[in-house]
Amino acid sequence: MFLKTKNIGDSIILTSAISALPKDYQYIDIVCLPESEPIFKMHPRVRHVFVIPRHLKGFSKVMAYIKFYQEITSYSYDLLAHFSNDWRGALLQRIFPAKLSVARRTHRRGQFWHQSFDILIESLDDIRPIAEQDVDLLRAVGLYGNVKAPSYLVKASINQKSKIKNWLSKHSVVLNKKLVVIHAPSRWKFKELPIATWANVIDKLKERKFEVVLCGSKEDLLTNQAIYALCKVKPIITNNFSLEDTAALYSLAQLVLTIDSMSTHLASATQTPVISIFGPSNERNWGPWGGKHSVIALTTENSPTFACRPCGKDGCEGSKISQCLIQMEPDLIINEALKMLR
Repeated sequence: MFLKTKNIGDSIILTSAISALPKDYQYIDIVCLPESEPIFKMHPRVRHVFVIPRHLKGFSKVMAYIKFYQEITSYSYDLLAHFSNDWRGALLQRIFPAKLSVARRTHRRGQFWHQSFDILIESLDDIRPIAEQDVDLLRAVGLYGNVKAPSYLVKASINQKSKIKNWLSKHSVVLNKKLVVIHAPSRWKFKELPIATWANVIDKLKERKFEVVLCGSKEDLLTNQAIYALCKVKPIITNNFSLEDTAALYSLAQLVLTIDSMSTHLASATQTPVISIFGPSNERNWGPWGGKHSVIALTTENSPTFACRPCGKDGCEGSKISQCLIQMEPDLIINEALKMLR
């Protein structure tokens, strides 16, 4: 059993550790948050996905937890690997102990939590990719010996791909042309480029006869519409795409162009070439992993102004605005995109 109760991007990263587990572990079950469930269902080695019912309230939540624990009791596990600092991981290991358990030290939990596991490894660092640090848990228990962690992996179904092909066809997209998918919005505005920058990039791609799709969740629609309004030649906008839809779309594209977000990892997981644009976040931890990829980030080579990045802050001086993204020239992005597409 693997536990990772974090964001969707973190869950995609965990698919590297799932692939790293030796083949003689026939069944892999996952405990995750509701929004991550589709990710793990798209990995061919995952058997069951158990969802933490934090989205429910009252009696419904209580009943969901009872059902969750009842399902767990019907299985016995050789290994429990806890990739988060969630208290539930310690509780599961105490009540339904696996033969071997491993977790990562964390300052957020006390002695009871730490003593719940057989083996503990050091806390996360800011130097190595998170995929490598996830796989460290398997290295610590002697289950993975390779120097490099596997690539991420999700597989959209044939039916899902067929659905998206039909959707593209309805929008007059011919798949033998170059298809570029752009993910521009973020929940965290300090990670976003100006919409004018994106409009400029899209116009230049369209001038070169590339098909462009603006992708995102329903919460991202307003940002995508604002970019669309500034474009001289209009791209296509997705609306209400699920994670499975998005994975299928990415798998059909020649390039995913994205900010530092879940899309970076999903593109890597579908083995689609990806360019990821970083501002305050640390690309050494959160950059693309596996497959063809590139990272764009301003450094002191561009200007001494950017000696502060990656700062890990929510914008310059907490302003929610990141100058290392505001000042990024569209040509820097378009040139890297054209190089990747060639």
